[in-house]
Amino acid sequence: MKKFFYNVDDLIATLAFVGLISITFANVLSRYLFNSPILWGEEVSLALYVWVVFIGASSTMKRDGHIGISYFIDKLPPTFRTAMIVARNVMIYAVLGYVFIFLGSALSLQATNKVTPILRISYFWIDIAVVLGGILMLYHFTKNLSNSFSTDSSLKGDM
Repeated sequence: MKKFFYNVDDLIATLAFVGLISITFANVLSRYLFNSPILWGEEVSLALYVWVVFIGASSTMKRDGHIGISYFIDKLPPTFRTAMIVARNVMIYAVLGYVFIFLGSALSLQATNKVTPILRISYFWIDIAVVLGGILMLYHFTKNLSNSFSTDSSLKGDM
């Protein structure tokens, strides 16, 4: 079960990406070959794109793959460097908790009665990707942070 939860973001993002590419490709072919676009194609592509972005961000967080420029932090004295790392981690928790989870929940709940024009799908099902991505990113960030503490303490024991 742990492994499934660890890989669920990869699975969702991959399925959404494959769906996005497939529908976009089919829509382009339909538009240019038959002069008849798939009416719901753009709607579903937009929804899948939102899922790819927010769930994919979680997958990237899991691998610690987000871009960071540590040049200036590395030049600081150890005390200031530690303070900057702590400040960074606090800011990441604040953004994930407030923006992604809290505001994302509010956005999803406000969008409950708003539906897409063609398929009549509630925007709740599109916007909930923000919240789910935030929860998964929070989980992976916490796990990575916890692992960095255990790695740091094991290195200090070797000295």
